[in-house]
Amino acid sequence: MHTEPLAAAPAQPAERLPLGLAWLALGAFALGTESFMVVGLLPMLAADLQVSATRAGQLVLLFALSYAIGSPLMAALFARFGRRPLLVASLAAFAGITLAASMAQGFAQLALARIALGLVAGVFLPTASAVAASMVSPALRGRALAIVTGGGTVAVAVGVPLGAWIAGWGGWRTAYLLVAAVAALAAWGVAVGLPRSLASSAPATAARAPSFSVARAPGVLPALLTTVLWTTGGFSFYTYIASFLSGTVGFGAQGVSAVFCAIGVAAALGTATGGWATDRFGADRVAQAFALVLVAIFGGLSFSAQMLPRELALPLIVGLSALWGFAGWGFGPAQAVRLIRLAPDRAPMTLSLNASAIYLGIAAGSALGGVVIDLFGVGAVGWAGAASQIVGLGLMLRAAHRSRTALSLPTSPLAA
Repeated sequence: MHTEPLAAAPAQPAERLPLGLAWLALGAFALGTESFMVVGLLPMLAADLQVSATRAGQLVLLFALSYAIGSPLMAALFARFGRRPLLVASLAAFAGITLAASMAQGFAQLALARIALGLVAGVFLPTASAVAASMVSPALRGRALAIVTGGGTVAVAVGVPLGAWIAGWGGWRTAYLLVAAVAALAAWGVAVGLPRSLASSAPATAARAPSFSVARAPGVLPALLTTVLWTTGGFSFYTYIASFLSGTVGFGAQGVSAVFCAIGVAAALGTATGGWATDRFGADRVAQAFALVLVAIFGGLSFSAQMLPRELALPLIVGLSALWGFAGWGFGPAQAVRLIRLAPDRAPMTLSLNASAIYLGIAAGSALGGVVIDLFGVGAVGWAGAASQIVGLGLMLRAAHRSRTALSLPTSPLAA
């Protein structure tokens, strides 16, 4: 009997990353530029507002605390709102507040603007990450998150030095005006470039559940503590990197600026690599690998500074600093995917808590680095960073062991 050969099934087109992710990344770029740009503008702000440099430095602290405390609270407050209009509204508000900040006539007005900007950033960034993860299949989730977080990375690499240059040419108010314009453009892009179905994409179960109950989900609190330790280790070094470079290898302002640029480029590459590797090898493996690399980097920095002659230490310190940008930012997408996996129906709240953990880690790292410098000298800050990463790695390995143990438990006879 003659039979017709079976027709081959049509090949399924490969999934592509949505273009709407680019608008989310542009919003993250605007927010990241304003957030970090202030550090480079502090002397100019202090002179213009007629306050001391120490008081001007409080503008950084106010934003960090506003974001850390306000992000989960704002996520709970707006849990019932559609994600697309929430993204548009938060970017529009950020543009308006930045515009108002550019016209501040005193320190108090600018301080209030920074507090408000921290709250708005705490709404946009976690929501943007959750939306990015929901727009693609799980196989592309790491890359989608890397695109959004990459906007903030590009802000560190490009936006911050560009903002400082613009401020040197036209004053800090001009830099703020341009950031407001970029945020307004991103708001328009999100409004026209994201699917309208996102307006009702918040899960009903998430809206009905107690806002912070996600923190009691298995594994969430240890994962958030891992985030705190990751940023604590990183910013115990990064906060004092200028002092570290000048005190250990004698770098001046130009040398420090060059290292900052190298870190920014490496951070952009690390974010992209971390997203790709998370999709390819899994979030747990990638996060553990980057944490182990960070232990070696921070240990190598202090070892080079304290144990090697300057001519050998200089290239090692510069190279390890850039490598820190790669590994430090590469960890982020994997950690975000780990948290989303732990509570997939509560992603906005989980990512808000993760954002708060990041900013708490920044504050803790700055404090830890200062204590270490007072006690042991600037060359020892790498050891503090390594210790923080070791504890974080231990938490991840413990979580992975518990997960394997749970999967290997025998099923009941009835289930069999």
